[in-house]
Amino acid sequence: MNKVERAIIYAIRACFIILAALFLIRIIVDPNYNKWGGVIAGVGLPFLPPIIEKVYKSHISFRIQLIYYIFLFVALDLGICMDWYKTAPYFDKIIHFGSGILSALVGYYGLEYFKVHKAPRGFKFLFIISVCMLVAVGWECFEFCCDKFLGQSMQQLVSVGVDDTMFDLIAAFVGSLIGAALMTTPGFAKMLEKD
Repeated sequence: MNKVERAIIYAIRACFIILAALFLIRIIVDPNYNKWGGVIAGVGLPFLPPIIEKVYKSHISFRIQLIYYIFLFVALDLGICMDWYKTAPYFDKIIHFGSGILSALVGYYGLEYFKVHKAPRGFKFLFIISVCMLVAVGWECFEFCCDKFLGQSMQQLVSVGVDDTMFDLIAAFVGSLIGAALMTTPGFAKMLEKD
């Protein structure tokens, strides 16, 4: 990444912090606005790419990071904090499907870190899907904790029961299948190296 791209990434992360602060102010001012989950995720998740780079000793391209930050803005700020999950039809399932594709990158970078280039494609495919499902289940646990401990309704348990959670996991699984298929093709690594 060059200096301009790095500056753009830092500016985007700063915008997430500013948005989280604004939503936090709204939580404090408006007792009916309970979006703690969006604020917590909005402060932590923008720093996931540098954590992955540090843990996996890898480089995440500028293009991939931009896609990730656009996804985060749509999922967290529009979805949670501005209630698109409740007002836009199928928004929730589209986001979980997209998260399956994006979290496949975490599995891909895990494979790179463990240097399993010569592993069979089937193993790589299953590894990536497993990581995606771990991410999806982790997110559902986060939603559950926000509902139970912060009084939110992220899982919409009152209106739809466990259907919401199960359909979210299924959407993430379908997305992970597509992500794993893309990331286990021979040309995928070359595409990442272009940036």
